[in-house]
Amino acid sequence: MSLCINTHCQKPQNLDDELFCQSCGSELLLQGRYRVIRQLGGGGFGLTFEITEVRSQIPKVLKVLINNQQKAVELFQQEAQVLSQLDHPGIPKVEQDGYFTYFPRNSQNPIHCLVMEKIVGMDLQKWMENRSLRPIDQTLAAQWLRELVTILHQVHIQNFFHRDIKPPNIMLRATGELALIDFGTARQVTQTYWLAQAQGQVTGIISSGFTPAEQMNGQAIPQSDFFALGRTLVYLLTGKQPTDSSIYNSYTDEIQWRNLVPNISPQLANLIDQMMARVPNQRPANTQAILQQLAEIEKSLQRSSPPLRPNPNPDPRPNQNQNQNQNQNLPTPDLSRRRIIKILGFGGLGLAGSALLYIFIPKTKSTLVVSSIGSGDYKTINEAIKNAQPGNTILVRPGLYQENLLVNKSIKIVGDGPREKIVIENTDSNCLILKAEEAEIRGLTINGLAGNKNKKFFAVDITEGKSILADCEITSNSLACIGIYGKTANPTIQQCQVHDGKSGGIYIYDRAQATLEECNVFNNAIMNVHIEDNSSALLQRCKIHDGKESGLVFRLNSQGTAEDCDIFGNGLANVAIGEDSNPLIQRCQIHDGKKAGVLAYKKSKGTVDSCNIFSNALSGVEIREGSTPVIRNCNINKNKYNAIYAYDQGGGTIENNDLTGNVRGAFDVDKTAKLQTIGNKVDPAPTATASPTATP
Repeated sequence: MSLCINTHCQKPQNLDDELFCQSCGSELLLQGRYRVIRQLGGGGFGLTFEITEVRSQIPKVLKVLINNQQKAVELFQQEAQVLSQLDHPGIPKVEQDGYFTYFPRNSQNPIHCLVMEKIVGMDLQKWMENRSLRPIDQTLAAQWLRELVTILHQVHIQNFFHRDIKPPNIMLRATGELALIDFGTARQVTQTYWLAQAQGQVTGIISSGFTPAEQMNGQAIPQSDFFALGRTLVYLLTGKQPTDSSIYNSYTDEIQWRNLVPNISPQLANLIDQMMARVPNQRPANTQAILQQLAEIEKSLQRSSPPLRPNPNPDPRPNQNQNQNQNQNLPTPDLSRRRIIKILGFGGLGLAGSALLYIFIPKTKSTLVVSSIGSGDYKTINEAIKNAQPGNTILVRPGLYQENLLVNKSIKIVGDGPREKIVIENTDSNCLILKAEEAEIRGLTINGLAGNKNKKFFAVDITEGKSILADCEITSNSLACIGIYGKTANPTIQQCQVHDGKSGGIYIYDRAQATLEECNVFNNAIMNVHIEDNSSALLQRCKIHDGKESGLVFRLNSQGTAEDCDIFGNGLANVAIGEDSNPLIQRCQIHDGKKAGVLAYKKSKGTVDSCNIFSNALSGVEIREGSTPVIRNCNINKNKYNAIYAYDQGGGTIENNDLTGNVRGAFDVDKTAKLQTIGNKVDPAPTATASPTATP
């Protein structure tokens, strides 16, 4: 079969001799040379497919970007550029013309594509799971470490570093060799990079348990790859994730793994611990330093015929004799947790550019640590905020913090451990008030518990600035979980779980703006996401579901765009557009609502484009009270009443939609409604029956 990669195609399977998809009309022979055979995987921003080059019959992999956000496109193009410049058997090969854009039929939005070598095998995460997480032995660990460092050497000498090494990004080939994949977050070591880093303009890439502290702060360096590689070896040797409570103490931020590998060579264990040192300049200087130590370790392992005895007093510090080249004139470092926190920790780059880092990275303390049990710099987050300078990062260790946080300066507050164990609660006020121009809050659980007071509060209150709220779980038993209001408010909410708000999930009003990316908003009373009063919001790849009333609501002259969202199971209309609002809803799945899929009411407009609207309890689209939306290129099927129900002077344009398969037919239009219908696919309508009215 030949597969269509148009993400909105309803029937992507085609015979292998077709040139155009028989369902949507998009091209099947990509670049005149590739046919898509089957989907291999998907997640985040991309999909992967197995393809074949038709003339040579060589199987390859096609990576497809399904998100056209500028940052996502930049990272995708960056991966293509990096891979085209690297030539090593352990790195997927990409030809110079491997990156291209593809336009589905009748679409102005390109799909970004990257063709690369197909690696036959399995990533190490799945490989470990398939063997029931049984640890590898030290001989294989040393062999794999050498292979991976050799691959990394090729990356580093080309002045790149990876920034996301972890088991899912390492492939074990069927031949037993390893390959490093997913270079979407790789960066090039240039003067421009160091300048951008010094100015706080580098995005922090975080993979829980594998990412070092400096990278969380947007200050990754080549030695950051060594930390992630060391954590990967711990996972392979123990079968435990680095965040597993059996080896990781979230309060002291220490990983104790050696007791699970009692017969490991002390030299190998010391090397792995050295690679995972909290301070970058205590890690090996470069890949050659690691390979030199490994050569001696492997010789020792070959000479050792009996099992190695456990080291009764393992030294977690780097072995000074093994690291003479970089530390021979330095005293033995104090590596206590408190001391490490107080060291800036940049140096020993081992690559051209280390002098630039020394010049441009400020030589002041940039990270403050909060611990409720006293093992950090401060016991409360408010103390840290008070003493933080603009640009500082506050790391919050696990604990319960009963505080009202006012963030009015450009700082970062980052959870330093599992999100569910870092809890902000307040019974008398907001948990978090954001008034900073560019603050960033990440990795916290925020519980608003002020519902029993006469005065009501949002759990998170945002009135100013372009702050980022990311990877947080937020609830409220008072007002909505998140309130965004005022003309100077323009935050970005990323990958947050927003649920069980007593008065709603996310409430955007009073001329505010907001961006919601990959958020899961569910089980909130009233509306899940509510935009009103001349406000505007951009929603991308969000799940909005199971609200007590409507899912996504635009009202009172509001604007905005919702794209690639999954909106379902809400108590009233899944999407409601009312009172002179005019949003764009595109490429969304709108389904299984308890009332209408989309409701347009009270002189609203709006455009619903390329959406799948199906299995709603009433009609797919309901238009009333002088509203005139544009509904185009949608599949509106399997709804319990009509595809389109227009009444009470409802109007608008219904164009190029598939309106088949609805219980009561394509249209139910009363004598006051005026619809313009163009090029729709319909099946014979049954005898007209009045439809019940939806509620906004």
